[in-house]
Amino acid sequence: MNIYGAMNTAKWALLANQTAIEVTGQNVANVNNQDYTVQQVVMQAQYPVNQGNYMMGTGVAIAGVTRRFDQFLYNQRLENNYNLNKAQARSTLLDRLDVTMNEATGNGISNQMSNFFQGFYNLANNPSGATERRDVTEKAKGLAQKISYVASDLQRMRKDTDLKIAGAVPSINQLTKQIADINKVIHETETGGAQANDYRDKRESLIKQVSNLVDVSYFEQSNGEVTVMMKNGRPLVTGQDQFLLSAATNPSDPSTSSVYWADSAGNKVNITSEITGGQIGAWMTMRDTDINKALNDLDTLAGSIIKEVNRLHNKGFGMDGSTGNDFFNGLTPGGRASALNKGTGVVNNGTVLNPDNVNTDHYRVSFNANGTYNVTNTDKGSASGTYAFTSGAPLSFFQQRGFSISITGAPQAGDSFDLSSIYNSASSMTVNPAITNDLNKVSAASTKAWGDGSIAQKIAGLQFQKTLGGVWSQNAPVASATYTSTSGIYTFNDFYGAVVGGVGANARAATDDKKLQDAVSTQLTNLRDQVSGVALDEEMVNLVKYQHGYQASAKMISAVDDMLNTLLGIK
Repeated sequence: MNIYGAMNTAKWALLANQTAIEVTGQNVANVNNQDYTVQQVVMQAQYPVNQGNYMMGTGVAIAGVTRRFDQFLYNQRLENNYNLNKAQARSTLLDRLDVTMNEATGNGISNQMSNFFQGFYNLANNPSGATERRDVTEKAKGLAQKISYVASDLQRMRKDTDLKIAGAVPSINQLTKQIADINKVIHETETGGAQANDYRDKRESLIKQVSNLVDVSYFEQSNGEVTVMMKNGRPLVTGQDQFLLSAATNPSDPSTSSVYWADSAGNKVNITSEITGGQIGAWMTMRDTDINKALNDLDTLAGSIIKEVNRLHNKGFGMDGSTGNDFFNGLTPGGRASALNKGTGVVNNGTVLNPDNVNTDHYRVSFNANGTYNVTNTDKGSASGTYAFTSGAPLSFFQQRGFSISITGAPQAGDSFDLSSIYNSASSMTVNPAITNDLNKVSAASTKAWGDGSIAQKIAGLQFQKTLGGVWSQNAPVASATYTSTSGIYTFNDFYGAVVGGVGANARAATDDKKLQDAVSTQLTNLRDQVSGVALDEEMVNLVKYQHGYQASAKMISAVDDMLNTLLGIK
């Protein structure tokens, strides 16, 4: 090697250390960037030259700039991320649900029920009293308004949750479009052998943002592009191709939205039931399970009060001698279609056939491929058989249980509908206007005798009767003036207390789950920081090391320059 070879060796060392200093500066600049993966320079010796009986090195070269990236750890963080976002979203909504049904203020439904039945106790003591009649109707209106308000708040919460689902779908499409675009950039960049480190960080950040909303996984192809899939395997991104999601109103239940996935040919598939993780998974669970259950429980309470009070009240007599008057407006059977339905079946409001002995349980009708349907009692968790279906015709199963209801359209196999005689009884609960407009129609007596308060006494006694949760009997005796209540296992207050307690327990469980996922996230983040995070102390050491290397290389060039000057100065 000649003197110019030494100069060339110093030059490569100078350039290598300069690059290393630039990479260190990039690391330091991104010390607070949570999506940045620390980069490091990989140096390797230049190819040596043959100097006869020995090989002489020619300096150092940059082999590449790599990331300290742990694929296994990233996959763990991705899974934790959609679980964490699901837990956080669910905890937030259950806290709101808990507040809606909270009884801590002393002005909740339980207190209103006590006031209502106390009004009938007062009426029983003074059946002809105008003040007592006004008092009992006002307390009844207070109870109905409170139950209706809570039900309406639950329905608003369900609608708000559905809007969140529909509103999040375009965000997923925007993110997957960016992932597909950045796949192209990475492929083109790395085709020439370079490492697209910062683009890869950006892509992983985008995938993580998708996992905020839905549960996803991904794998990298041999060309550096990735395929991002939902947990069921449906792709959202394959290389540079994007698969779009869309949200549309469920034809069976216009109050809910369904999520659709489009394949490469544009064919849409309803994937609502396939989304279980992320914020959308939590919102769907709340919309279709938790809030629906709370509404059903509230309907059970309101419907049972309406049924039990009416069946006693319409057997009694008012001050004007009238009888057969319902105290509350009667029940209207109905139901809702599952948000997961793929057919066009629609529930029609029905009529009560036997007000005295109508079944107030909640049922789920599930359709089979052969045009039949199965019925399950969702309150009791028991199956009730398989029945033939005719669109628009009353469902025979429910006619045998005291009410008529039908489904029109064409339900598909797997579609389901929740039906009951007390559907929406909470939100529509009102006192019969005939009663509020004429207080003399309030029934207090079992005969036309004014001093008889026996009916009012029996209605007041419903407060302590176990009327809910029992087994309905088709052959139960027809109610009479001496009737007190159906057999059950809960009083009205016991039942509602259990409902509120269940919501509170679910809210606490969701909070605990959120804390658990937070702890896991913190642990995984710490592990990630140890492997891939920027450590300022390490970078400062590297900076000093590369700076000294740069200075030494420059010194070598200066030394070679002195040698050349010496040679050139020889005469």
